[in-house]
Amino acid sequence: MKTKDKTQEQVVRYENKGYEMKTVKITLILVFLSVLGFIVYRSFAKAGKNSYRTTTLQQRNINENIFIPGNVFPSKEIEIKSQLSGILENIYVKIGDHISAGTPVASIQLVPSTSDIERLESNVNIARIEYNTRTVEYERAKRLFASQTISKVEMDERTRIYLITKENLTSAENQLDILKKGRIASKNISNIVKSSTSGTVIDIPLETGASVIERNNYNPGSTIAIVAETGLYKFRTLIAEHYLKYVSLGDTVTLTFSAYDDFTAKATVIKISSKGNPENGIMKYMLEAEFVITDDMPVLRSGYSATAEILLNSRDDALSVEEKHVVYRNDSTYLYVLEEPGKEPVKKNVTLGVSDGVYTEIAEGVNPGDKIVTNHDKID
Repeated sequence: MKTKDKTQEQVVRYENKGYEMKTVKITLILVFLSVLGFIVYRSFAKAGKNSYRTTTLQQRNINENIFIPGNVFPSKEIEIKSQLSGILENIYVKIGDHISAGTPVASIQLVPSTSDIERLESNVNIARIEYNTRTVEYERAKRLFASQTISKVEMDERTRIYLITKENLTSAENQLDILKKGRIASKNISNIVKSSTSGTVIDIPLETGASVIERNNYNPGSTIAIVAETGLYKFRTLIAEHYLKYVSLGDTVTLTFSAYDDFTAKATVIKISSKGNPENGIMKYMLEAEFVITDDMPVLRSGYSATAEILLNSRDDALSVEEKHVVYRNDSTYLYVLEEPGKEPVKKNVTLGVSDGVYTEIAEGVNPGDKIVTNHDKID
């Protein structure tokens, strides 16, 4: 029995020893593979780090522009107002109508008060009494002049006084007629509001039945309609003072419109204000540019948003590179140049010129044939 137990113990020891040897071998293999993988990784990383993409300076035409938002309006907008106060009775035009000067636009119905009627009736009675008196004198003067009893000078004076009193009576009757009926018998005076200019009706702010205030020295009055010359438009914007040196009267700017994707217009600068207005600490000046409306243009409405593209500077055949390849650090600008393959790029300070936001001119610092590193983010 002892011999059998001893034999079994030896078998167990042998098996344990074989298991330990197997574990050691596996561990050594794993360590070896890990070291090999690390070496391969470092080699590829180093190779990737030193793999630089390059480009060279190219000759391009570069335009430096600014884009300034603004709005467009008809070059001439006239507000049609009433000379009488009352209620807007009728409107004879609609938006989009082309009208001429003198075209009826609306009619005003007067709303009289008792005191005003009494005052005007009194004026009519006084004017009629004066007119009747002067008429009798005028008829008598005519008979005396016919019999050569009075001179022609005296007859002319009697005639002048008669005509004045007649006109005063007519005026008083017209005023009373306006107040009572909203209508006037005279052809020279009317409650009809007429256009003072030719153009297109672009807005009618009031509806029929709305109250209307007359235009006078103390009140601008109610606007019945707005008439504009739609054949000529103006672009208006505020431009910062540091851009004024680039813009002159007569310059051409390109306009793009928010309402249309593919429509542009060329406008000529006609006004640059000499008085500025502060806006967020920057002095800005009113700029106006004018352009003609042609038949092939889409419909433009007063107040449409537009953006003016203004040329600040330009270079033809400028040596340039994409601006994203330029490195900016503090107040310095530089490019990385790969002088020899396999070596680290050299940092060179450069002087920039005109830029359009995509390409920038390289005025000094590198040569036309130098290889500019484009993936400079791999450089420590």
